[in-house]
Amino acid sequence: MLKTTLAGLRAHRLRLMLTSLAILLGVGFIAGTFVLNDTIEAGFAQRVTANAGKVDVAVLAKSQDEPLPADLLDRIRRLPGVTEAQGLIRGSAPVLGKNGKTAGNAPTTAVSVVTGPLDRTDVVAGTGPGTDDSAAVLDENTAKAQGLRLGDTITVLDSRKRRHDFRLVGLIDVGLDQQLAFTGAVGFTPEMARRMTGAKGYAEIDVKGSGPGLEQAVAAAAGGSYQVMTGAELADRLAEQAGVERRVVTVGLLLFGVVAMLVAALVIYNTFTILVAQRTREMALLRCIGATRRQVFGQVLLESAVVGLLASLAGLAAGYGLATLTLTVLGAFDVPLPTDAAVSLSPVTVGVALGVGVTVTVCAAVLPARAATRVAPIAALRSEPEEQAFRTGKVRVLFAALFLLAGPARAAWARSGCHQETPRWSSSWQGAR
Repeated sequence: MLKTTLAGLRAHRLRLMLTSLAILLGVGFIAGTFVLNDTIEAGFAQRVTANAGKVDVAVLAKSQDEPLPADLLDRIRRLPGVTEAQGLIRGSAPVLGKNGKTAGNAPTTAVSVVTGPLDRTDVVAGTGPGTDDSAAVLDENTAKAQGLRLGDTITVLDSRKRRHDFRLVGLIDVGLDQQLAFTGAVGFTPEMARRMTGAKGYAEIDVKGSGPGLEQAVAAAAGGSYQVMTGAELADRLAEQAGVERRVVTVGLLLFGVVAMLVAALVIYNTFTILVAQRTREMALLRCIGATRRQVFGQVLLESAVVGLLASLAGLAAGYGLATLTLTVLGAFDVPLPTDAAVSLSPVTVGVALGVGVTVTVCAAVLPARAATRVAPIAALRSEPEEQAFRTGKVRVLFAALFLLAGPARAAWARSGCHQETPRWSSSWQGAR
């Protein structure tokens, strides 16, 4: 039966091309969606969400008027399982342009740039300030607008409006942080950021550690007065604040994939129904030489599984190409999504794509396979094409007879109408004469 199945696939490969194309499109949409989602997810974690993926637990102040106290950072650092904890400082520190006026439409926001595993600053040129209090970094948009380059001296006002000069050592990308994107950002060492902003506490505390109860322990140390969330939740919050909800993009693309697979299921069902109907004598002949109903049923399902697997592999490759093309187009239009991350196929994507393609194909072929098991062995002795032609001929003869009768009837009706009107036309003409 295996050899018969493979021979049948080779013999009907042209008929199965439509089925393969439908599966390829459906799997391509689904695989492309997963690849695109994985790539965007990695890009968000690495760059766009300010590397929030480095953070295991984050503690945020509920408002800018109530910063996180310094003793909270000390308590968190003493918790078991915490390997690193850093407090982030944020406050107003206007950068002066070359004309001596505040750069931009609003005072620049100063941020502290920490060192170590919790450094979330995305330096795109140069370096960070490190431990040098005389060094500073600036967001690339502000630097470009003011014509500043690495090595230049920038002037910044502290909370008391006093001027301080710093050496520009790096340019940073603020990602999706809407506040920094609007005001611009200038980064200092934590101690210098505190002196420049006059901050009494922290805007955020980032924690890195291990252990299943790390988030609960940090929440207990915070005492319920502050927001405690995981790094993944922090990344989602940053994306949501920027008006970019990547799950909407994912769900939208998956809906296209689901619709494509539903259409593919209908095409597969119709294709295998036609194939079974055209191979009635072949199925009956197999029954005559000893094939059981189970074997015939398995043959049809095996054909569908092979077709589904091959088409799913092609769809997987198409999905990878579709995701790459989508990222290229998004990058060309400068959309607020990380399009520079490496595109790769994850095991989950491969498993889902192949599993969905093969499952949908086999499930759609179940009913035609059951119909194939009902073919009686005696059907091999019948002349099915001739009977079909005879049935079709009778229908054609019936319609031809109806049209044949309708033609003379219409002519007779028209003739009778003309015969009735002729005397009136004739009398009128004679009266006119």
